[in-house]
Amino acid sequence: MACALIARCMGEYMPNTHGTVMFPSSWLTLVVGIVSVTVDCTTKESPQPNVVQISARDYSFDSPDTVVAGWTTFLLTNEGEHPHMGQLLRLKQGVGVDSFLVAYNEAFRTSGARPEFAPRLGGPTVATPGQTTNATMYLTPGNYVWICLFNLPDGVPHVTRHGMARAFIVKASDETAPSVGAPKADVDMTLVDYAFGMNGTIKAGRRTIRVLNQGSESHEVSVLKLAPGKTLDDVRAWLQNPATPKDELVTVAGGTTSFAPGNEVYFDAHFTPGDYVLICLVTAPDGRSHMEHGMIQPIHVE
Repeated sequence: MACALIARCMGEYMPNTHGTVMFPSSWLTLVVGIVSVTVDCTTKESPQPNVVQISARDYSFDSPDTVVAGWTTFLLTNEGEHPHMGQLLRLKQGVGVDSFLVAYNEAFRTSGARPEFAPRLGGPTVATPGQTTNATMYLTPGNYVWICLFNLPDGVPHVTRHGMARAFIVKASDETAPSVGAPKADVDMTLVDYAFGMNGTIKAGRRTIRVLNQGSESHEVSVLKLAPGKTLDDVRAWLQNPATPKDELVTVAGGTTSFAPGNEVYFDAHFTPGDYVLICLVTAPDGRSHMEHGMIQPIHVE
């Protein structure tokens, strides 16, 4: 693919002083492509998470109305002509999707706090047209909604501009069904306020990353592979002036959208040898991005 995007934080990227983040159109020139991510569920060692296919179009989601509770891998395939992402939220009891959308859109309009009755649980990161991204989460019975927070080129998220949302229900699993455990992770990655930690190094090949939010705020992670000759300082400098195009700077290797403290999300990605950057662009309470608080870190894959 040609250009994709650097990272999908909360779907609302660069913050203003009120905590609303803007994603300028020049971001499309930052990335030369996004890695298509799929999940291999053929292992026979133990029952694997349910796999649910989601199609993102311009501007709607096509996904099941009902999903069984437990560990679930979501594969988001972009069948539209514009980038899309899947941000998963759990609606608290008594809150409908229409009420959520009214509250969210009003919060966006006024640069106010996002609705507390719809905590974020992560989800597949941004996929460019024709691409697939993934995320695995543990779901409990209840009401959920997918929204797309991608906001190019005008800074307005697709959920606000086009109503790109899809509600669904998670029902209790059959007690007779075999117990399904979490995926087996190659590396644990921790997110805190405002740093990344890992319990090992990521090796080249297809790897499963377990991401844990141990901070006090919602966090995300985008894993960006640097183009040959590029450095962390190049990325940081560009993000300080995103109006300046930067072709062939990074490619997106994988990651997860934002999720609340105390939760965990898994994602599966193919890593090739080279230098990468971990970045979180979620907006802090002071209106600055987490990256501006230092949540950007280089790693090397052998």
